[in-house]
Amino acid sequence: MKPHKIWIEQCKAARGIEDEFGMQQVLKYLVEEKFINFLEAAETNTEFRAEIPAFVAEIKTIFERWQLAECLERARETEPFDPKDYDDAETIKMERHSDVRRCAADLLLVERAREWLLEESS
Repeated sequence: MKPHKIWIEQCKAARGIEDEFGMQQVLKYLVEEKFINFLEAAETNTEFRAEIPAFVAEIKTIFERWQLAECLERARETEPFDPKDYDDAETIKMERHSDVRRCAADLLLVERAREWLLEESS
């Protein structure tokens, strides 16, 4: 499926979610999940990258700026790493490194989403 069709369908679905599940679920679905995943895909795919401005414009028609700001404050939050979940020191070390990489990547994606969705000029 072409990237523009993906985000159009996701925005359409989000509007249906609001009626049934409320605004917080719509934000979680469209911004925390779909838009951030779209940004991740855009890192390596120029077709996705080209669609970001249009996707952003549509998201901004659905949500107020303050709603987006609140959503992005908690986007991709995870539980702290707990070494007690693992049996041996080598696994703990590997999982801790993996967790740090995943958290750093998530932080960068959320910051990129914040730049796109909260910048004043677009």
